[in-house]
Amino acid sequence: MGTEITEPTSRSFRQPRLIGEQRAAVEALVTLTEMLGTLPGGYIKIHQPVLSTPATLAIQFDNPQAFEQWRAALGIETSAVALHATSDEHVWLSVESVFCGVPFEMTGFGVPLTAEQAKTAQCVHQVPAVAA
Repeated sequence: MGTEITEPTSRSFRQPRLIGEQRAAVEALVTLTEMLGTLPGGYIKIHQPVLSTPATLAIQFDNPQAFEQWRAALGIETSAVALHATSDEHVWLSVESVFCGVPFEMTGFGVPLTAEQAKTAQCVHQVPAVAA
């Protein structure tokens, strides 16, 4: 009694996307490194396009200070920043924007707040300033 191998259905199988579809996100990253090469580095992700959404560029930082340096350098308003918390150990900042025509996401982990403090700040729509 062997395991039968079946053909994937159209719902479970998608045609692979071409690497060239991520070119705009790669070029945006190159532009960022040229413009802001003296800022802290982070964990970089380039997501492939999904359905009608183009490739996206994301940068994650281990601390909110790096996030704040990048936010300020890119001219992103503080009002666009969201504060998230799933526990006292997992409190972070995030922002979504567009850079060079590419959807751009940025996150900064390690926000020195408890989950309760973060939820209180969210309720009053205040993201505490982070020392750069």
